[in-house]
Amino acid sequence: GSNVPLVSGSGDAVCVLEDQWPSPPRRRAPVAPNEEQLRREPWYHSRMSRRDAEKLLIRDGDFLVRESTTNPGQYVLTGMHCGLPKHLLLVDPEGVVSSY
Repeated sequence: GSNVPLVSGSGDAVCVLEDQWPSPPRRRAPVAPNEEQLRREPWYHSRMSRRDAEKLLIRDGDFLVRESTTNPGQYVLTGMHCGLPKHLLLVDPEGVVSSY
């Protein structure tokens, strides 16, 4: 259980009870890579336009991650699917669109 004590009692007698409910599992928030770490990845291209990104994709399954030129600080997954380029904005679980 958690380490939060529950206090109960009446009058002068006070009794501290241990909370018996199980604690929920703790989830670690993923750590966002910084720009330097991203630059080491072969699939990462820093600030790049949609058009320039599309020129680099040849076959289905080709992909890259780029920083948006229209919205700096936002990252986009650009990939080739069924012969067409697709652009997906990368958003963290909190709904925040950024590199951190």
